[in-house]
Amino acid sequence: MKKLAFILLLCVGSFAYGQQVYVEVGRNTSHFKFENNEGEELDNLQSKTKSYVSGGYKHKLYKGLSLTTGLSYNSYGAIGSDDVLGNFFEWDIDYLGLNLGVDYDFPVTQDFSLYVILTANAEWMVDGVQTINDQVFNVKDIEEFNDIAMFFRSGGGVRFKLSDKAKIYAQYMYGSGLALDDENNSATTELRINVHSLGIGVMVDIPCRKKDESPAEGITPNETQN
Repeated sequence: MKKLAFILLLCVGSFAYGQQVYVEVGRNTSHFKFENNEGEELDNLQSKTKSYVSGGYKHKLYKGLSLTTGLSYNSYGAIGSDDVLGNFFEWDIDYLGLNLGVDYDFPVTQDFSLYVILTANAEWMVDGVQTINDQVFNVKDIEEFNDIAMFFRSGGGVRFKLSDKAKIYAQYMYGSGLALDDENNSATTELRINVHSLGIGVMVDIPCRKKDESPAEGITPNETQN
């Protein structure tokens, strides 16, 4: 929770004078796909559902088209077993991400709109463990997980107007990760992470700073009192 709070504060503080800021929380359902150099997959891997939090800045470009930038803290996981050798394995990985995207609004009513969104995300692992049977290992030095993870996400959602300055939204996104390679292993392996995300968020307009008002031209403070 301390890490999540830190990300939120960092995002809001970094974009304090933006057109809009947003904070979003939700759940990631991730699927790990391991392949060896012969294209064989690790069987019996099941998805895990874990949390994420993100925040950032949204800038309107043209009509309904907007640019979004921000940071995210994503947790991914998988669980599985080996029927032949009777092994049990599990992964729990946390990534800090830098996000860039565009979205487009389709107004339905004055207070309600639909939208689509596309993002590209670069993510760095900050913590992670692998469990094999009864043993737990840190995965920070494992090549696949220590590589920069690149995701392309697409999805859509709905926005509701709460006030003149704030909106609430709900969205679904599907993320496809590029291959993470382990080239240091004699038997080259490849990992791909695909993610389904459901989230809710709040978006708030940030007014621009106004110049200080000055007395009317040609009128001194003493004259205004008279």
